[in-house]
Amino acid sequence: MSKKRINRPLKIILLIFIVALIVAVALYITNYRNKTIIIELSLYSGNSWGVPQNFAYIIYDRAVEMFEERYKEEGYRVKLRTGTMYKDYSEWFAQLVLKGKESDLFLILEEDFNTYAAIGLLTNLDKYIEQGKLDVSTFFPNALEAGQYQGSQYSLPIGIVPSMMIVNNDLLRSFGLEIDLDNWTWEQFYELCRAITVDLDGDGLPDRFGVEGYDWHHAFYTNDTSLFDVDNLKAGFNKERMEELLIFLKKINALNRGVVIREGAFESGRVGFKTFNLSEFRVYGSYPYKVLRFNQFDWDVLPFPHGPQGESKSKLFTVQMGMSSRSRHKDVAYKFLQFISSDEQFQHQIWNLSNMLPVNLRVFDDLYTSGVILEDGLKPLSRPFIEDIIANSYIDPNFKKFPIIDRYITQQIYTIIAQDQDIPTSVLNLQELIAEQLQ
Repeated sequence: MSKKRINRPLKIILLIFIVALIVAVALYITNYRNKTIIIELSLYSGNSWGVPQNFAYIIYDRAVEMFEERYKEEGYRVKLRTGTMYKDYSEWFAQLVLKGKESDLFLILEEDFNTYAAIGLLTNLDKYIEQGKLDVSTFFPNALEAGQYQGSQYSLPIGIVPSMMIVNNDLLRSFGLEIDLDNWTWEQFYELCRAITVDLDGDGLPDRFGVEGYDWHHAFYTNDTSLFDVDNLKAGFNKERMEELLIFLKKINALNRGVVIREGAFESGRVGFKTFNLSEFRVYGSYPYKVLRFNQFDWDVLPFPHGPQGESKSKLFTVQMGMSSRSRHKDVAYKFLQFISSDEQFQHQIWNLSNMLPVNLRVFDDLYTSGVILEDGLKPLSRPFIEDIIANSYIDPNFKKFPIIDRYITQQIYTIIAQDQDIPTSVLNLQELIAEQLQ
């Protein structure tokens, strides 16, 4: 028998095997495609509180990994859209929206939130909450509030960053000064700054200063409640309290005699107070960065001083995520949104892999109960202190024009102080400016 006749059956068997394999692979791919649901998530690199962050997407990579593992039987997959910096994100995402190509889920900048909710881009999450798919009692109330528009929930928080002050205790002690926290007012704060501000080399200009990074934003909400009345297109502040604010800012500013405090002055021990936030604390308050920046003197955390008619308050930064109203996979997208914002196992990763606090109250409780926060070198951030800071915090107005109007107000206040303008007239001008910009 010839060799060709012997190989012919083998070739037939091999051909049948290859065809069967191709059919099996095709059936598997078809079944995989039918079963797998892919949702997209748009992210930015950076943050609104201005603290450098390494491995910007690691927390989201971890969220995707944990979510896909939990729902592997259902075949859910998450695709990340990355590579856009925080400062460019708003414009980049707006282009996607105009083309109808926005992702199912996306991070939302504060100034874009109201616009997205108003034009119907964001899915109203109330029905999911009402169906019992989210326990809102497990969130910090302020963090949830940042995602609400006209009484409804349109986004959910992932993490929060409270802000505060830090003080150079050694510098105060060298002047024989102490802080009375039971009477922590603008007036006491001013007197401490006045005592610290000193001309060391005799050139007529101060070389040691009271405070670094403090401006009208840090003071306004400690004496008033609302800057804008957006519904009525006018200023929302109280005239008397605004006058008190401007007088106080003039006094604080006059101490420096026109000298601009350069970044890093506090770290070098030449400034008594500095504005700070938890993210900075985590980066610079523990080893090894503490050795580089804040190990030369004893320092501590403080709430912001309050005005004569207010109470201590500070800004609460939040990271919010929303769902597109045009998503074709809303149920799956919402499952991821609920997972990343409220799953306790993942919310622990917020603390481990980012510089934020988790928004889940149970996880927050566990971090303190277990002593993890103290182990991470954050002993000054006691639980009563951080809870009080969060509870007495405010969130910036999140309508679209706020950043523009905020810049105008900042310029106006700077001019009022620099040119020593009449206070009552300046307040009227601020009211007119805000009304004009809102309209």
